[in-house]
Amino acid sequence: MKAPASGSSGGFLRAAGLLMAGMVIGAALFLSVYNQRLNMMIEQNRELLAAKVDLEVKIADLTKTKNQQTTINLLNIYIEPGEHTTLDKVTESELKRRIHSDLKKIVVGRKISDFAAMPDVYEQILTEKPYVGVLDKDYIVQAVKWIVLTQTELKVWVTVKEWKRIPLSYSPAAG
Repeated sequence: MKAPASGSSGGFLRAAGLLMAGMVIGAALFLSVYNQRLNMMIEQNRELLAAKVDLEVKIADLTKTKNQQTTINLLNIYIEPGEHTTLDKVTESELKRRIHSDLKKIVVGRKISDFAAMPDVYEQILTEKPYVGVLDKDYIVQAVKWIVLTQTELKVWVTVKEWKRIPLSYSPAAG
């Protein structure tokens, strides 16, 4: 009986090993590029859905008040990050949605003359207002920079910063 030559099987195993390593590395690169593109598409989808909802709300508000030129019909919120705060587009759109829903109840449909008489009241509603649980973080409206009323549209610029809540400790003797 003859033993097989060790040189021929070693070359085959080396080639098969290199082929397998290349396949694994190629698959890893492909999946990382695919994951990055998928995340980008999900973020873009969320932005477009938020814009769609915003436009639908504006259309509904405008159809209700289209013949009323003496009332505030539109509300636009603009957010600027405060010091040591960075906002991604999804967080910014969620904050805009929440601030818009808070102010919409109070502002849309109000007479322009009522707003012009007391603009400070609307500023105080937002100043130092916390928004808890925005994509696993908490934010607070640091300041209202500008409130501009043009015809029947109210534009509000706010500065938002990340808010660190102080955890409340629970002591059994107190409760």
